[in-house]
Amino acid sequence: MGRFTIYSRENLYHYQRFMKYLEAIGYSLASQKTFDTGIREFLWWLEKKKITTVGQVEESDIKSFYTYQQERPRSITGGPLSESRVAIHMYTLKLFFQYFIDTEQLEVNPMSNLNYGRDYKRIRENLLSHRDIGKLYDECHTARQRAMLAMFYGCGLRREEAVKLNVKDVHFRNAMLYVRQGKGGRKRTIPINGKVLEDLKEYYYNQRPGEINYNNDDGKEAFMLNKRGVRMKALTYTEDIKKLIRKAGLSESISLHHFRHAIATHLLESGMKTGHVKDFLGHMSIETTQTYTHITATQMKKTTAYGIETISA
Repeated sequence: MGRFTIYSRENLYHYQRFMKYLEAIGYSLASQKTFDTGIREFLWWLEKKKITTVGQVEESDIKSFYTYQQERPRSITGGPLSESRVAIHMYTLKLFFQYFIDTEQLEVNPMSNLNYGRDYKRIRENLLSHRDIGKLYDECHTARQRAMLAMFYGCGLRREEAVKLNVKDVHFRNAMLYVRQGKGGRKRTIPINGKVLEDLKEYYYNQRPGEINYNNDDGKEAFMLNKRGVRMKALTYTEDIKKLIRKAGLSESISLHHFRHAIATHLLESGMKTGHVKDFLGHMSIETTQTYTHITATQMKKTTAYGIETISA
């Protein structure tokens, strides 16, 4: 059972029945694995608190578990759990208590007045489909715009990573892009090919040379330049992408970070292993990447917030 061992026979029974319930209502094996740790930790935590049956759980206990999730350290790194991981664990509890209601084992749901997992829900509802990405490309009229989509969607860069990207970090011959200082100072190598490679080349060779400000040393090193020929700032990236989003008629609640959510989900859909997606995006923990396994398993049954059905890769 790993780190969170369940000793109570009753809790072990509920854990096993809940996992069968997830399978019965259509969750994939990947989704079941995502939920497994969260529910085992919750039942383990209940036992530590001397709460012997699920029927004893009250709203205050759920709130206490939420606080514990925000504060408890990761077993390997010692750092806090990511917000997305906490959100997934709380979403798991929502499903767990719904199981008790559906099977008529509880009359009152202790989570009925609580609303956790908002971050996870917002990611799913604003997930960019392949069709949405196509709409954004259709609105591109410059090589710079296509290169920005290549960076944020095709390469999954964070905004600050795009700001720091230098010419020396993009190797066209080897089809590699190097992030030398990502989140937490971590480095990673991103393979680039196909349209992503073509769009980055088009910008670098055909638009960038005519805009570079040779009096600005930092600008000469920067891969992406603004209209003044100097390094593109974070706010400019945000504003330029927002313009494309509005032109494409997509939800204005979509942020730059949603492009990372989209490429993560699309890569998992295409069959890439979770560990490889983790390395591609530069996640410190695979728990963060596993957030998307549930999104991938359920998104074909959903539509995005703006009414477009998600298309698998």
